[in-house]
Amino acid sequence: MNRRNFIQVFGLGIGAVSLSSTIAGCTVTETTDDYGWNGPGPQQKDIRMQVLSYAILSPNPHNIQPWIVRLTGDKSFDLYVDPARLLPATDPFYRQIHVSQGTFLETLSIAATGFGHEATIDYFPQGIYGNQELLNKPIASIELIPRTDLSPDPLFAHLLTRHSNKREYDNRRLTEAEINTLRDFHGSDNSYPLSIVQSTEAKQQFEQILTKGMQIEVGDKGRDHETISMFRFNDDEVKQYRDGFGVSQAGLSGMKKLIVENFVLSRESVEKDPTAFGEQAVDITRKAAASTATFAWISTPGNSRLDQVKAGRDYCRINLKTTAMRLAQHPMSQVLQEFDEMLPLQARFKKQFAIKDSDTVQMLFRLGRAEATPHGPRRLVSELIRS
Repeated sequence: MNRRNFIQVFGLGIGAVSLSSTIAGCTVTETTDDYGWNGPGPQQKDIRMQVLSYAILSPNPHNIQPWIVRLTGDKSFDLYVDPARLLPATDPFYRQIHVSQGTFLETLSIAATGFGHEATIDYFPQGIYGNQELLNKPIASIELIPRTDLSPDPLFAHLLTRHSNKREYDNRRLTEAEINTLRDFHGSDNSYPLSIVQSTEAKQQFEQILTKGMQIEVGDKGRDHETISMFRFNDDEVKQYRDGFGVSQAGLSGMKKLIVENFVLSRESVEKDPTAFGEQAVDITRKAAASTATFAWISTPGNSRLDQVKAGRDYCRINLKTTAMRLAQHPMSQVLQEFDEMLPLQARFKKQFAIKDSDTVQMLFRLGRAEATPHGPRRLVSELIRS
């Protein structure tokens, strides 16, 4: 039995989860094996490290963790994009990378409240740059201010359990009460609208659009290589890199996980011929969309770097809120990507859902119910920090 048939027989669907460009994360201790998901630990007294140990858990594309932190004071630091951690094939203008700067800022802001501090954030203190370039300027300067009158943000309780759930869902729509809760939470006066749809027609359209988006994404060697480079084929790679994603995030465990990592998938074989990997990606994307009844997106009237960062903050809060509501959430961003081959499908998506041509959909995601999957690994906070 060849590798392709083996995957199909076991119904493992590795490729789709692997190739999904999701918007998926310290001195915790230098010997921990929980990959960051237990928080900073009681021995950590530095407020900067306490807050950053949560911030590194933020959702980000491919779990690439594209953040650099430069310490500027006892309670202050600057946030930069890490230019060595980009996805130029699927995110050529670094829009998704800047959205993940926003998720990082939102997570650290929430975490600060849990330690009795307010995080004041000064965006682009050295000046904003164009939305098609990346300059060596800070995204934000952050100062942590002690506040004795500050209560923890209710979302603080969910920072260690939030994740992007890539499983198939149970095809149930959200209740009207759940939708109203999310809309009220996001706020009707928010300048970045939250749209939620769950009609039969919308479901059929998303099944087609998301499947086609994955077909387009995997149709290029450069994009395939970019994704494969972030896939962790076994536990040894997870321990070595502490980033990316693997079969655990697909929901595999026990014997299936053991079989796939040792007998089905290998870096050498997939890099040599990613065809089956891509075919499974399309198939499982189709199944994921077909199992989902509710889809949502956040759009912005502009597309400046500040728009992208602030939209990331909104997305992070929604993901934490859905976690609190025991709902599953999973970004499916292929159709939002800005390389040339994707643009006609993106235009079709906007037309079908009456989205203005001038608006930018920053995050597109599905909502539903599913059993939780393991967290993606995170690096040590010490690896983010530069002098």
